[in-house]
Amino acid sequence: MRYIITHLFCVPQTPITRYSRYSLKATRLFSSTRTLTKSSSSSNRWTNRQANDFYTRKAKHENLKSRAAFKLLQIDEKFGIFSKCKSKRKMPLNVLDLGAAPGAWNQVALERCPAKSKILGVDLLPYQPPSGASALQGNILSKATHERIKDFFTLSALEKNDQLFNDVEILSKNGNKLEDIEYSSIVAKEVEMGQLMDDAKLKRDANDIKFQYPVDVILSDMMANTSGLAFRDHMMSMDLCDAALVTAVDLLKKDGSLVIKFFTGKEDNLLEKRLHRVFKNVERFKPRACRMESKECYFVCLGKRDYFVDKVHLFAIT
Repeated sequence: MRYIITHLFCVPQTPITRYSRYSLKATRLFSSTRTLTKSSSSSNRWTNRQANDFYTRKAKHENLKSRAAFKLLQIDEKFGIFSKCKSKRKMPLNVLDLGAAPGAWNQVALERCPAKSKILGVDLLPYQPPSGASALQGNILSKATHERIKDFFTLSALEKNDQLFNDVEILSKNGNKLEDIEYSSIVAKEVEMGQLMDDAKLKRDANDIKFQYPVDVILSDMMANTSGLAFRDHMMSMDLCDAALVTAVDLLKKDGSLVIKFFTGKEDNLLEKRLHRVFKNVERFKPRACRMESKECYFVCLGKRDYFVDKVHLFAIT
């Protein structure tokens, strides 16, 4: 967890330099003018690029929340992440979307997943999820957030277990109700009910692993605010990737899938080693919707090897 602790939201400090009163005033004036000019020029370039960008215009035309939707669509077209984690395509999926705001990947998941699938977006920022998806504002590094995610995906299953005996009516072999049978048979029925409850408990215990690991697909489009410094942006990206990997270790089912965005750099080989330890198949992929000049890329990870993964050994890999 070295990256998460050391680099997340780490801001370099500017050294303090002494100036005379007049030189400081002149420096402030010059810096302010230069910053304004640079910011204005950068904003104009960004605005022009957005207006001329094919995927930006297409996203607006198709009522998608951002151009990022096409990146996930292209990933799913190549790897089938919403179908390979289940033996039967029509079975509903539990999908967790990290860094979900403004909700474009929620929209893709809703379109590509089978009916009755549950999609939950998590982000530090509040956002309005599309109809059919849910949103949770929280820090994915927090254990409390992980517990809330489990509750979201397992609540309906737990409710069904709680209601297992609500409508049970004890009948005798000939169909008579409890008040019509003799006292001697009440004992037999209590024993029968006890066995039924024991069987249900065994079944529930067997399903506990499903409650512990409720997610079929984890999507991570998390990105820290870029600084323009390639090394710093890369290291912050690795921190967020580690956070997504920890989430996959803690919540993802066996044979589940993970998609992580990262900024390329010297540390991504270490991340890839760790991913190979957790998943059967790991591939780098840069969707066509990514800008050519961008350093962003994706790891597409299919087939989690097992439910439990030792995080101490995993993050000891060098």
